[in-house]
Amino acid sequence: GRRDVWGLDLATLRWFPKPELSQAYSSHACCAVRGSLVVLGGIGARHAPTSRVKMLSEGEGAFVVLPQLSFGVLSGAEAFAVKEGESASGQVLLLGGGLGPTPISISAVHLVNLATGTCTPQSHCCTRVKTLRRRSYRMGA
Repeated sequence: GRRDVWGLDLATLRWFPKPELSQAYSSHACCAVRGSLVVLGGIGARHAPTSRVKMLSEGEGAFVVLPQLSFGVLSGAEAFAVKEGESASGQVLLLGGGLGPTPISISAVHLVNLATGTCTPQSHCCTRVKTLRRRSYRMGA
């Protein structure tokens, strides 16, 4: 895993360093939420999956720790910001990944409230995700 974080200036298409994470991570999910960078789960110290959530706000010098994921440890998921106004810190959709200390791959979708760490299964999204994956696979074949 790595601790360094880089941003991309879309006007110049040049990478620039951001404040580092406090420890190295791999297989984490990350996305931009309300202008902040959010890092969820991943493989941390001693190659153990984690349920930690960290946020780096624009202009801040360090990541802040948010409430941990309520369903436990997670690695290998994809994260997408949700446009909403219901959560104090924003919400993220997590797709797939692995849960537990010895990750078992899942094809579920969870809505994560970043202010509380609450992870809510989104069963109505699963059909669309599977269809999207099938279409992506065919396009790439």
